[in-house]
Amino acid sequence: MLKQLIILLFMFFGLNSWSQSILADFDIDLSDGKVLLAWTIKSGSTCNGMQIYRSKDSVNFVLIENIEGVCGNLSSPVSYTFTDQTPILNSFNYYKISFGGQEDSPILGIEVINVLSNSYLLRPNPVTGASDLYFENDNQNNVVLKVFDDFGDVIYLEQTSTNKFVLDSTHFSSGMYYFSLENQKTRNVINGKAVIVNQ
Repeated sequence: MLKQLIILLFMFFGLNSWSQSILADFDIDLSDGKVLLAWTIKSGSTCNGMQIYRSKDSVNFVLIENIEGVCGNLSSPVSYTFTDQTPILNSFNYYKISFGGQEDSPILGIEVINVLSNSYLLRPNPVTGASDLYFENDNQNNVVLKVFDDFGDVIYLEQTSTNKFVLDSTHFSSGMYYFSLENQKTRNVINGKAVIVNQ
């Protein structure tokens, strides 16, 4: 009877402590190529230091910041922010926070795209399904995409005011295609090429 009671108490306190996380919320956002992390520790919770980790694959993490000292507060929630000034460009970045070794936050990911001025980024290339074609368009001007065949004829036309198009391989036969991106306000034209592979 005593053994069963000890097991029940262990299960109760174990589940209770697991369900009472010290973290109230955790969010990430992207601004000017930098990743902003924001989180809040619940009222009544404290920890001894916080460690911020980043990963490219959500499995292998590297420590990017160690915040020493007592974190949290016994009487009120406390909010924190951290800006990753040097995220991994043109890749997903995954983040987690360790609260003094007591608890780890959930893992959150965000894609950081960096396209140089007068350039483009096509991912993945070759296009085997759908690929994202990124370009600079900070002012949200109207941009026209033209795709040409071997004779220079326009075989595909699309426009957007965002900073990307989605190239769908089902609209094309397999082969090499040339395209142009024209900003309708500045009249700036970016030329590129894409390899389409239909399986």
